[in-house]
Amino acid sequence: MIRIATLRKLEPAMRSAALLIVLAALFASTAAAAPAVQSPVNEAHPTDDEVSSELEPVVLSESRRGNITTITLEIPASSDTFTTSGKPNTNWSTDPNMRVGFNTAQGNGAQRIYLFFDVSSIPSNATVHSAQLRAFLNGFSPTGDAPMSLLARFLSSAWDPSTLTWNSFNPTWGLEIGVGQAPAAAGWIEGNATGPVSEWVSGTRQNFGILIQGDETPQQRERIFTTLNANNGLHPRLVISYDVIVDTTPPTASVNALPQWSPGTFTVNWSGTDNPGGSGIKTFDVQFRNDGGAWQNWQLGTAATSASFTGQNGVFHEFRVRATDIAGNIGQFNLAPFSRTTVDTVPPVASVNALPAFTFSNTFNVTWSGTDTGSGPSGGSGVNHFDVEFQLNGGPWTPFATNTTTTSGTVLNAVTGQVYGFRARAVDTVGNSQAFSTGAQAETTISLGNPSAHIVPFNPPISTSNNFLVQWVGQPVPGSNIVSYDVQFSVDGGAWQTWLTNFNGTSQNFSAVQGDASYAFRVRARDNTNRVSEFTGGPGNSLAVDTKAPFIGIQSYLPVTGTQ
Repeated sequence: MIRIATLRKLEPAMRSAALLIVLAALFASTAAAAPAVQSPVNEAHPTDDEVSSELEPVVLSESRRGNITTITLEIPASSDTFTTSGKPNTNWSTDPNMRVGFNTAQGNGAQRIYLFFDVSSIPSNATVHSAQLRAFLNGFSPTGDAPMSLLARFLSSAWDPSTLTWNSFNPTWGLEIGVGQAPAAAGWIEGNATGPVSEWVSGTRQNFGILIQGDETPQQRERIFTTLNANNGLHPRLVISYDVIVDTTPPTASVNALPQWSPGTFTVNWSGTDNPGGSGIKTFDVQFRNDGGAWQNWQLGTAATSASFTGQNGVFHEFRVRATDIAGNIGQFNLAPFSRTTVDTVPPVASVNALPAFTFSNTFNVTWSGTDTGSGPSGGSGVNHFDVEFQLNGGPWTPFATNTTTTSGTVLNAVTGQVYGFRARAVDTVGNSQAFSTGAQAETTISLGNPSAHIVPFNPPISTSNNFLVQWVGQPVPGSNIVSYDVQFSVDGGAWQTWLTNFNGTSQNFSAVQGDASYAFRVRARDNTNRVSEFTGGPGNSLAVDTKAPFIGIQSYLPVTGTQ
């Protein structure tokens, strides 16, 4: 039994780079050719979308033998236009005509036709027996011209008829499909498009439409076809005959596994399969539930296989899906285990561990730590990595350790007197990031070098007693303190001898047991970090002992410029 029916209205097709088809020189009408006038660019004509939205694929015939149905379907063009080399920035998307060849009369130059047909209403498992491209030729030049060869090519890039110009689109050309002939006579012409349509339907080649080139030798020679924008029913179309197996088995579907933890907004993916020889999946229904509660509808009747979901912190979300095939068979929601995940929207917390106020080395370690407790009953997803920054003397922040899983780092070649500040932040497994603190979480001042010490000058530099007081002073480096001194003496310029060791005072009486002589002293300091200075005397570190009359009398002092 044969019946005529109308299929559902197609959605406007994605505008794609055209696939060129061989146009054979077959035509069914011999109506007198009326000259085709080029419309002004700003003349009002409906757009491709406006016209194609009112057109539907039409079933011309349908028959059944066993479980195989044979359908002949007419599919209108979804997009048709042309570009011109002579007017390379002009868009012709609303022109009622599309031209191919070369035009000198209006200065168009070379002209190329772009067509797109949406064949998605045909099941991907269909067997295409034949596909004919039909286009209405309404004008030509010159009169009495010989048939024009038309070259068709596969293209592999997308295009938009509303913005397409010669300059705006450089098509990615694919394989040539073949060469046909367009006569200098008005009427319908047809071309065999079985091969290309079969590839589009099966998915072995992505459908980007068709592109047609004619004779582009500079001369007045062109062929003119009616477009969708003419809105007179003479638009291009495909007439396709194909077989499909009757499908009574529902498809199956499942949601892809999700990680244990997810951020507040995450992507859920699903997929499905139809039985071998089935009609193919048409849509999916996806549901979710929270913490084991009731199932709720989320994505219904969608052809998409993924969507973004926004959850709640600490909530355990589960997902399930079912599929409906083109034949109308509805599958069951997939059974447990469902795809599941827990949402974590609370960032972790990290800080740099305390540093000493002063560091007495140009190499020192910095440590940090972090936790991710979250705010839900399960805690958080866990710290994934740390970012640590440092600053000098309160200046700009600079990366110290980035995207690291370690909890320590070493500073090398630190400069004395500089204040090193550090701050850390943590990023958890799902990408929640703690904000850096505005100030340093830990800082230390670098204090390098050794302490210093010197003898307090003797005044006067003569003693009539063999027991006299020796004094000294010390200067620690910042952040340290002096804990002891070592003091030596020398008699009449002789060898230095130890007097005091690890002495914690700054003065002591000295007994000049070697009698009258010149006694010199020098000292060194030791601080609480066990750093020791060099022995230094300093100006005025010598004393003359004179215990026998007549005594030495001081007439004047000379400045001392050296040290011992």
